[in-house]
Amino acid sequence: MRKNKMHERYRTRTRIFWKIFGIVLISIIFCVLVTSGFMYFYMKPLVENSLIEKRRDMVLNLSEQEVNTLEEISLYAMNITFDDTVQNIFKIEEPENSYMFFAQIQTMEKKLKEYQMLYGGLIQDIFVVDGQGKVLEMVNTYRDLVGEEPYKEFMKNERISGFTPRYIFDYHGIIGEKNTIAYVNEIYDKNGIKVGLGKLVILLDTENMDAALMSDEELYLRLTTPEGVTVFDSLTGHEAMDPIYMDRIGETGWKVEYRIDNRALETVIRRMNSMVAVTIGLILLVMLSFMLLVLMRIISPLDTLIRGMQSVAQGSRTEHIEIHSQDECEEAADVFNKMVESIEKHTEQLVDSEKKQYEAQLKMLSYQLNPHFIYNTLNAIICLARKCSYEEIIDLTKAFIKLLQSLLRTDLQAMTTVEMEKEYIDNYLHVLQMCYRNVPDIVWQIQSGLEKREIPRMILYPLVENSVFHGIVPSDKTCFLHIAIKEKEGWISVSVEDNGIGCTQEELMEIRNRLESEKVENHIGLFNVNGRLRLIYKNSRPLIINSREGGGTIIQFSFYDRKI
Repeated sequence: MRKNKMHERYRTRTRIFWKIFGIVLISIIFCVLVTSGFMYFYMKPLVENSLIEKRRDMVLNLSEQEVNTLEEISLYAMNITFDDTVQNIFKIEEPENSYMFFAQIQTMEKKLKEYQMLYGGLIQDIFVVDGQGKVLEMVNTYRDLVGEEPYKEFMKNERISGFTPRYIFDYHGIIGEKNTIAYVNEIYDKNGIKVGLGKLVILLDTENMDAALMSDEELYLRLTTPEGVTVFDSLTGHEAMDPIYMDRIGETGWKVEYRIDNRALETVIRRMNSMVAVTIGLILLVMLSFMLLVLMRIISPLDTLIRGMQSVAQGSRTEHIEIHSQDECEEAADVFNKMVESIEKHTEQLVDSEKKQYEAQLKMLSYQLNPHFIYNTLNAIICLARKCSYEEIIDLTKAFIKLLQSLLRTDLQAMTTVEMEKEYIDNYLHVLQMCYRNVPDIVWQIQSGLEKREIPRMILYPLVENSVFHGIVPSDKTCFLHIAIKEKEGWISVSVEDNGIGCTQEELMEIRNRLESEKVENHIGLFNVNGRLRLIYKNSRPLIINSREGGGTIIQFSFYDRKI
């Protein structure tokens, strides 16, 4: 039973805990997910734009460096064209195959080598082309080059100056094939006005020039001159993968097209997603831990209140609970304690009131002695007086006085011993035997050791009276009266048995119903016995009246001896 109650308390606590836990958990998860989702979808475009802007700045910086280098090359080429050595090569009056002609070309090549060395590894070579498209050189290295596609528009003067597209040039085993671009600059007579003399061609080493642009494998771009010539292109073949962005570099008209690799963005976004997930997990873990602590602080006082209420519901009137949570639970505990105190106070008042009322009712009943019995006793004394039986008169009067002393005492909870109760009842029977002809002696059956045991005083009087007046006196046969007092496991059992006229089943049922419903009417003495048993003992079994086989009645009651 106790185990079931503990289980019920645990289950009640568990239901309360999980209800609150579920509501709070759902609220926390909802708030965290909504907030995190909002921040995520708000921050994601900003992060992407920031990454794109960062890559864009890098592309523009690298492209601007490349453009600045190429612009320097173009200015450098212009300065070379105004060198006297280059200018004078076009003013030789000597025949082309003469010694002086080749001496001038050799001098010019030496000068151009000096210009080449000033730019280190960026310039691969420099040579000059005359107005007829002939390369002025000692060795026929570039003779056929100017006739190829990248140079045709320059040689035909369709373009005066500018960069060529990229092409592969074979440096005849000295260097081998290399990816090259060239800058072609018109050579004007510095003493004339716009008088074209020839072309200056600067071959650039793209490996050194493009080193910065090629350092990032995820960078794909196309660099275009103001004339629309592509001088660098790592974008071709990757246009369809991602959006293509285009920017202009400064005020020169250079244009750069580029693509930002999504893999870099995806890596950053994945990292951001992981950070968001870990952050959400940590927030939920911290909040759940905090929530569990708060819930335990809430549930523990509630559990204390529930246990206190259950204890009061089971009959406890001394329950007092202590809660020091400084909130509504503490106020509820104070109200509960005051309620229990109030219930205990009102219960005591009610019990005391009912007890007093019950005692008054029993006292009233105790005063109702059978007038007919008193009349017969007095009449018997008169008869004895007429016979001058003085000894019998004295004996009867003494027995009657003792009986009256016992009956008229109003202390309903007064106790006596079994042997004293036997004496009272024997005195009563002695009076009855003097007044009525067929009243037998009582056969007592008292279990050994019970003589000194206490029982309510005169508790047997109503039962003996009932047997005598309702069973034995109306009978025409020889009767007996038997009283048994026994004890078993702390329970004292008392039975009064006679073989008088007894009662019918209808009368028996009526008596039982009246005793159960406490409707007094007749049989006041029987009601008196039941009331006194309930008043004195916490555990008692009220009167049981049965018909005796062969005639007569058996009246029984029992109570748990509080001293055992």
